[in-house]
Formats: sequence, C-alpha cells, structure tokens
Amino acid sequence: MKRFNLKKGCLALILTAGFIFNLNAQEEKKETKFSIVPNVKFSMLKIEDGNYLFSPFGSLQFMLEKNERSTSNMPDLITTRISYGQDIFSKGMPGYGESNFHKIGLFGKVVYGKNSFLLKIDSRGANPFQSYKNSEGLLMYGRKLIDTESTSLVLGGGLAATDTGIQLGGIDIFIVPLPMLYFTYKNQIFSTEFEWIGLPNAKFVLLPQNQFRIKADASFAGFNLPVDIMFDTALAWYPIKEGELKDYFYISAGVSHNVEKFRINTENSVKYHYFCAYGEINATAFGV
Repeated sequence: MKRFNLKKGCLALILTAGFIFNLNAQEEKKETKFSIVPNVKFSMLKIEDGNYLFSPFGSLQFMLEKNERSTSNMPDLITTRISYGQDIFSKGMPGYGESNFHKIGLFGKVVYGKNSFLLKIDSRGANPFQSYKNSEGLLMYGRKLIDTESTSLVLGGGLAATDTGIQLGGIDIFIVPLPMLYFTYKNQIFSTEFEWIGLPNAKFVLLPQNQFRIKADASFAGFNLPVDIMFDTALAWYPIKEGELKDYFYISAGVSHNVEKFRINTENSVKYHYFCAYGEINATAFGV
C-alpha cells in the first residue's frame, strides 16, 4: 500500500443540503409514517501541486415508522438508504493514472421493540465490487439494554466480510466476528455518542441547546497509530432559535485530521492523511 502524508495545511469547503418529505398528511390517524430523505453533499479540497480533490455525494433514505399509538405487530422502524459518491482528482492520483474513484453504499435497519438488525454493504475504488478487497459487508444484531430520556445503551454483535489482512495457512480470512456497542448520553450542558461497529468512533457536543455549539468527533481509520486517528473540532452557529429546523441548519468552521483510502485495483491501494481547516454550510429542510 502506497501512502501520501500531506502534513501541510489544506483548505476545504463543504456544502450539505437535505430534504425530509413526510408523505402522511394526518400522521396521528395513521398506523405508520413514511418519509423520504434525499441528501446531497459537495466538498472541495486543495492538496498538493495544484491538484484538487472534488467529492460530490448523494444519498436517498426511506423510513417507515410505526405510530406510537399503533397496536400493529409490525416493526417499530424500517430504514433503507442507498448512496453514491465520487472522489475526482483534477490532475489524477499521484503515482497512478486513475483520477476517478467511486463510493457505493447500501444500508438497512429494522427495529422491533428492543431488538435491532443492521445490514451494511459498501464498496470503494476505481472499480467498485471488483473483489472483496474493495468491498465491505456487515450483518449485526443489537439489543437495547438502557433506554431513558438521557441515556441509551445497545449491545450486540455480528459478522463482517472485508479485506482483513489476516492469513491462515496462506488463505485470506475475510469473514470475522465483531462486537457492537452504541451508547448515548445527553443533558443541558453536553451530549455524547459512542459507537463501536468495526472501528470505534465518538462524538461530543458542548452546549447542545445553545445557538453556538462546540462539536468534536474522533474515530479510527485503522490501527496504524497515531496516523489512523481522525478528529474534527468545530464551532457551529445555529441561527434558527425555534421550530423543527433549529437543529438542522448551521454554519461552522473547524479543523480536522482525515485519512483517505483509495483502492486502485486488487493489488494496489493508496492511503494518505492530511490536516485541514474548513468551513461548512449545512441546510436540511422539511417538506410535507
């Protein structure tokens, strides 16, 4: 695997827009509520020698939720999401002729009482789904053990199919068991979220009810420490004080350390990391 370490400062611009369409006009009289959530995102990153990385991305999510007053035996929530994105190098990938890399994702989740089932399939690279080396599949089960107004805890496990890098007797091992842990806690001062499905990641928000909030994320891209530790810290302004949109529209500025991996073919891949100062505008609108 070839690595590029971009330690000089980078600038990024991120624009995100989403729309939630609720297709039920009188949801209190319905057994279920059906929603469609399209989302589009575009980011631009200047890397080295005048080479730019453009990253358009889009997803479409479908949600079927059971009304809290419903007596039906159907699942409480059924969610599916399909996504597609590209990473486009304006001058091509350094050291290779490829300039266009694809990201394809499929996600599904079913929640029934305290039980949740999760399926996730992803593939990235110049030729997605070329082999298991540039694809990943997760099948997980979790059970909610704590469910209060401030705290939630889900424990479980499942199987992952991907390029693990593990060999036994010269045979590649690409199916491994994984634990599942999801924990959230919130109060008036801060909120936190920790998830461990494959590789752990954590989120923290200071003053989550305020118009000005400090947001911090940390996650692992692998086990080559400390290079594979990713982080993002930002100051976000939420200008809308009241209503459903108050938590869905914000302007933020921050710094981050990111790790990107690109699969060229079944034999070659590229990994690089960079530090970045960025600005982001996030706008999500509700429609009926």
